[in-house]
Amino acid sequence: MSTNTKFSVYVGSLDERVSDRVLYDILIQAGRVVDLHIPRDKETDRPKGYAFAEYETEEIAEYAVRLFSGLVTLYNRTLKFAISGQDKPSPNVASAVMPTTNFSNKLRSPPVPINNVENLQNSMSLSAPCKVPAYAENYPSGSP
Repeated sequence: MSTNTKFSVYVGSLDERVSDRVLYDILIQAGRVVDLHIPRDKETDRPKGYAFAEYETEEIAEYAVRLFSGLVTLYNRTLKFAISGQDKPSPNVASAVMPTTNFSNKLRSPPVPINNVENLQNSMSLSAPCKVPAYAENYPSGSP
């Protein structure tokens, strides 16, 4: 994975059943995903529960975080999104800077749980054309 954290998005609270392909199919809706990495435990080879997705630009990465935060639920877990490498603001700073109401969350529809790949494929719709060749470049051997 590239070292440019400005373009990299942390995805947390991942269930171990979430595959690279399922996660990629969700993340591509915000823009071109240059790289996707789901770290695995060295001893058990099981996913560690988080991932990093690198987008083409910083703007796309920031858009992805705003778009997906609080909205994506897989296997009854709402995924967490943040620009990789950015620390969470302390509670005192957040209350002083952030408004007390979150207007953007009032406009969102509730998260739709996705419990398996078939439901995901049947319920996903893209607002922009999906560029499958980008996935093929990242995973030349076929499916991850």
